Amino acid sequence: MDTQSNPSDPGRLQQASSAETDRGELARTRQLLALIVESSNDAIISEDLNGTITSWNRGAERIFGFTESEVIGKPVSILYMPGKSEEMPAILERIRAGERVEHYETLRRHKNGHSISVSLTVSPIRDEDGNIIGASKISRDITEIKRLVERAQFSIAETQFRKLLEAAPDGILEVNAEGKITVLNEAAERMFGYGPGELVGGSIEALVPAAMRGGHSQHRASYAGHPKTRPMGTGLELQGQRKDGSLFPVEISLSPNWSEGSLHVIASVRDITERKLVEDRIRVLREQYTAELTAKNEQLEARNLEIEQANRLKDEFLASMSHELRTPLHTIIGFSELLTEQLEGPLNEKQHRFIGHILQDARHLLNLINEVLDISKIESGRLELKREIFDFGHCVEEVLAGLRPQAASKNIMLENKSSSQTTLYADRMRVKEILYNLLSNAVKFTPEGGTVWVESTHDVESLRVSVCDTGIGIAKEEQLAIFDKFYQIRDSRKVVREGTGLGLSITKHLVELHGGTICIESQLGQGSRFMLTFPLRNSHPVE
Repeated sequence: MDTQSNPSDPGRLQQASSAETDRGELARTRQLLALIVESSNDAIISEDLNGTITSWNRGAERIFGFTESEVIGKPVSILYMPGKSEEMPAILERIRAGERVEHYETLRRHKNGHSISVSLTVSPIRDEDGNIIGASKISRDITEIKRLVERAQFSIAETQFRKLLEAAPDGILEVNAEGKITVLNEAAERMFGYGPGELVGGSIEALVPAAMRGGHSQHRASYAGHPKTRPMGTGLELQGQRKDGSLFPVEISLSPNWSEGSLHVIASVRDITERKLVEDRIRVLREQYTAELTAKNEQLEARNLEIEQANRLKDEFLASMSHELRTPLHTIIGFSELLTEQLEGPLNEKQHRFIGHILQDARHLLNLINEVLDISKIESGRLELKREIFDFGHCVEEVLAGLRPQAASKNIMLENKSSSQTTLYADRMRVKEILYNLLSNAVKFTPEGGTVWVESTHDVESLRVSVCDTGIGIAKEEQLAIFDKFYQIRDSRKVVREGTGLGLSITKHLVELHGGTICIESQLGQGSRFMLTFPLRNSHPVE
């Protein structure tokens, strides 16, 4: 049997007819696509994976100016603007990876060299097997759109600038190279007394005092030679002239503004009339105050001379009185001591008691006179220390020995608990005076049967001394005041205390003159502890 197909077989004829129909449809589709591509206003370009142009529609010719024959087979880089050559290799890498790039905005070059703003959409081109063989690119010209957007943005910026300009409290003007006012705000118009629009296009010299106008153009030329932001007329008092001819003080700052290659100058003008009035008032007040201060200083200087003279007279008086008072007192004390020795015959009990009162009161008066002289010398800076090396322990014993009779009369135990055996380079008489003042006060304010003692220790740097008692103590609120002149401690027992209240003040000054310190710890009813330090760094004279 013949198995070959019969050409006239109806089934075969039907298949052939169907294939022919498909080819016709495909051709019509391709023709339709070609018409669409050619009629598109956008540039539709295809290129291979090496960036070579393989197709070019009329939209591309319209946008870029090149004909199809001028670009087919040429690298797509002929459309690149300087600085944009690196864009397409990066885009092609993404196409090779199967990606699609949409709405990528950039600049491209027209045939005549000017730039075009475009929005690119790039898609991969695949063959029948699905392999990527190139890229299809749609370029839309957005130059006009960009221009409109920029114009709108400029309009917005200009509106904002105008709002800022009008909100400024100072007058602001822009002047061109010919000295004509091109821009100014309302504050400037009000400041110089002009109505809206009167100054625009006018000469800046109209705002300069008439006497200064002749040289103003030279000043403008000088600024144009070295334009920079700076105050105008540094060190000078500047004035502006209003429309009515009146002058007022101003401060002006200048800034260069280049516009289309031409130098414009922006001037910020501030009316300082109020500030000048305040400054003038301050100057008058300052001059008045200076005059009053000078008069006060002259009065004070005269008063100081009077005080100096009074101090000198006081010192002379104290020096004279100290001699006149101490001489008879020493005589009284000397003869009283001789009488107590009964060398010229015995005294009865009443006579012995009277002599004791005379001797006690004379010594007390001598002590008061010495305290007044000491504080006077300290305050005038005339008290000088007579330093020498001496044994501090012997000094303590001498002071204690002098106070034992006074302590014994109150049945007070007087002790030396010092563990320090050291020499001190100081004024021996003044150190004894310090110890005597503190110990005599301790005995005075310690009730009968109490205890008063001295402690001392030392290291390389200092000698530390404590004078302690079991006396009535000192209230905390009084402890800061006890070293003040004439201050006397309040005694709850209403006991009248003798003395000037100078002892502790003198003691503090004497300690500090030696470079030392003094402080106190005390509680009411539990006694007091006066703590002193004397430096040992200078305990030996410099050879």
